[in-house]
Amino acid sequence: KMASGAGGMVLPVEGELIGQGAEAKVWKSTFCGRPCVVKERVVKRYRHPTLEASLSKKRLNQEARCILRSRKNGVAAPCIYHIDYEAARIYMSFIAGQTLKDWLVALPPDAEIDAKLKAVGLSIAGLHDADVVHGDLTSSNIMVMQASGDTGSCSVIDFGLSYVSAMAEDKAVDLYVLERALESTHTQKGLMDKVMAGYKVSKRAQSTIAKLIDVRMRGRKRVMVG
Repeated sequence: KMASGAGGMVLPVEGELIGQGAEAKVWKSTFCGRPCVVKERVVKRYRHPTLEASLSKKRLNQEARCILRSRKNGVAAPCIYHIDYEAARIYMSFIAGQTLKDWLVALPPDAEIDAKLKAVGLSIAGLHDADVVHGDLTSSNIMVMQASGDTGSCSVIDFGLSYVSAMAEDKAVDLYVLERALESTHTQKGLMDKVMAGYKVSKRAQSTIAKLIDVRMRGRKRVMVG
């Protein structure tokens, strides 16, 4: 195992810690000379070690499967280099750029926002047409990639909560999560409409958008009731 030393001891990642949450830690590192991201799932100490190892392996496989399904359907997403089950780590390509959140906070020109968010909508359509539900679709989990003269290129990242589902309801919740994130974080108006301009190419856009209306209504009721 790449991250394991003598006696099965898990070795620390060599690199820069760039993110940490309740579910995972993320480092910028290298893999066979290439820049990479190492994502390590946080061990739940309250679980029996055998159960934790089984759940961790299942979750790693599910994340990798969703990334591969997305890439196969033309969605820009990290390339998986290696999975280390013993250390609960995924090694994947490093996406150069900035998050959509940071990009929007910098207040780019309207024409660039239109093109970028349409590209985001196209990417989400690609996910959903592959029956991949992201599970945490926010402007922090979409990267605006660095490419000279390119206003449309973006990549979806952090598939840690992703799963496979053909249900329009699940895909509508994905869209609703992004809509709420855009509305609560960014000052620009009508951002989700620009995303939906691209999303409408989805083969099942009509049924998903119909469900989105229902999800919005339920969300508003929860806010009103408290």
